[in-house]
Amino acid sequence: MQANGWNGDIKNNGEEGDGEMNAIYTWRTIKILEKGYDMKLSELNYLLRRGVEEKDIAKTLDMDHKSEEFKKLIYNARYMGKHPERSKVNMTTEEYINLRKKGFSVREIARIKNIKLRTLQYWKTRHGIRDKDLIAQGILPKTCLIRGAKK
Repeated sequence: MQANGWNGDIKNNGEEGDGEMNAIYTWRTIKILEKGYDMKLSELNYLLRRGVEEKDIAKTLDMDHKSEEFKKLIYNARYMGKHPERSKVNMTTEEYINLRKKGFSVREIARIKNIKLRTLQYWKTRHGIRDKDLIAQGILPKTCLIRGAKK
């Protein structure tokens, strides 16, 4: 048995390994399991996606698979880099222009739509909307470009 808790026993249909391995226990998964505490979150995510049992991962990390700490670790690995409630801009360019015509600032529109200002700015660039262009076309008044201008 190695110092990290992983002794190389591979489960096969619920029994201790007798030389046969499931497809999930590939050379790479075994190498990752052998890392123990040095395992990265992305490698833990890989193991979970491959179907490696949480009990085996917990055993490798010398943790109880029912502990709150282990459950948090698994949750963080599964949802690493994912935004469960990523804000989406549900707005058309016409709706944006109408709000700007009514005198709302970009910041106020972001608050109305319940999104971050940076998200709205990114949305504008993706849709090719520039306030300078809207003013040049006569859609918006020139006061829209002046910061802190009174309505």
